[in-house]
Amino acid sequence: MANLMTFDANVRAIFENDESKFVAFNKLMVDASINRYEEGITAEDANAKIRRVFREAIGLSENATKQEVRKAIKKRANAQILFDLIEELVPNLLKTGWAENPFFREFVEERYLDDGDENLFYSEDNSILTVSKVSGSHWDLDRQRLGKGSSFSIETSEYGIAVYSEYEKLMTGLEDFATFITKIYEAIDRFVNEAIYQALMDAAEKLPGGASGAGQWVKTGALDENTRGTLVQLVEDVQMATGANEVIIMGTKAALSKVTGLQNVDWISNEMKNERHTTGRMGIWEGIRLVEIKQGFALGDTTKKLVDDKVLFVMPVMDNKFIKLVNKGEDQLREVQDKTLNQDMTYDYRYMFEMGVGVLINLIFGEWILA
Repeated sequence: MANLMTFDANVRAIFENDESKFVAFNKLMVDASINRYEEGITAEDANAKIRRVFREAIGLSENATKQEVRKAIKKRANAQILFDLIEELVPNLLKTGWAENPFFREFVEERYLDDGDENLFYSEDNSILTVSKVSGSHWDLDRQRLGKGSSFSIETSEYGIAVYSEYEKLMTGLEDFATFITKIYEAIDRFVNEAIYQALMDAAEKLPGGASGAGQWVKTGALDENTRGTLVQLVEDVQMATGANEVIIMGTKAALSKVTGLQNVDWISNEMKNERHTTGRMGIWEGIRLVEIKQGFALGDTTKKLVDDKVLFVMPVMDNKFIKLVNKGEDQLREVQDKTLNQDMTYDYRYMFEMGVGVLINLIFGEWILA
């Protein structure tokens, strides 16, 4: 987080030269973005304070007219505080959201190079070791097989997300800060999830039989009483092959519903019945933990889902964060104020970030392709 002393005297005066008040304001912006507030603070209170700070930063009074807002924006007097804070806020939101995602917690290793982490990974075994690097926006996958005891890095590329917002509405309270930030956050989160899940699907093709959809580690068919034993056997095989203490089944809510549909509800506990009633599924099946992969639509296309609802992954739980997410840091929010582009006096905000995704598979896992 930027230090208050890096801003000019006008901005420091807003926070009474008190670093703790500046830190508290940053926290308030985070709270507003995720709609989660401390006791006694409402969304209206938070947005009013955020708007007031930004207005004061560019020299606007509470009752400033639209014309005065336009002039202040054109001058860009101290408006950089908006960009500096947002450039740090969005990555923090992403880190927080991913930390609460069970899939990310167990299988995604994040490297933030601005934190001093090195873009270097090491592999000890080349038994079924493949790295798939996502490059560009078309998911062209560059594959390579690494030798025993190899080091490698994940190639990163720069991406930009355009966010169109009427700055006047933000400053006059017609559009709240949370809406503005959420547009950026959700776009990046969707993009990263799509990259990761596409890389995971590609990794599954490297399993013996993965390309054909058949074999010891890849099964195809409906889940019913006739195939229940086959699924249990797949879980057991993965556990024996990897030595894992636990093996889980991962999939979207729709995919996992096929598993819980096998559960005999006549004898399950009231607690498990309540869980099924409130979540639509049970978190445990045959003693096997079920982990939901968050589903979503592709950007701008509600006919295309990010994750295949017909695929279940049987994953060993070990020290196997096989998906590598590298963020090069120094995200930037850029503003375009060219009148020839936007005749309606609105503004373009482009959030730029640099990242790369790789999949490092050196453990057996299973895949079930639902019919």
